[in-house]
Amino acid sequence: MLDTYDQWSGLIPILCGIYGLLLAYRVVPRKPKDPEKMDLWHRKFGKPMKIASPFFIIFGILELLGVL
Repeated sequence: MLDTYDQWSGLIPILCGIYGLLLAYRVVPRKPKDPEKMDLWHRKFGKPMKIASPFFIIFGILELLGVL
């Protein structure tokens, strides 16, 4: 079981990075329950998420390839 985790552990940061980019570019959620709250979140965290998410994706790819 631990062997499988070591082999596929890079998927977690890749998926988190993709979801972070989708949040940062307002793709998800499609119909937020509270649009004002979501707009406030985007003004506060949108730009940092656009910067950090690609690093998560790159880290996950490097982990899958066995570089890290």
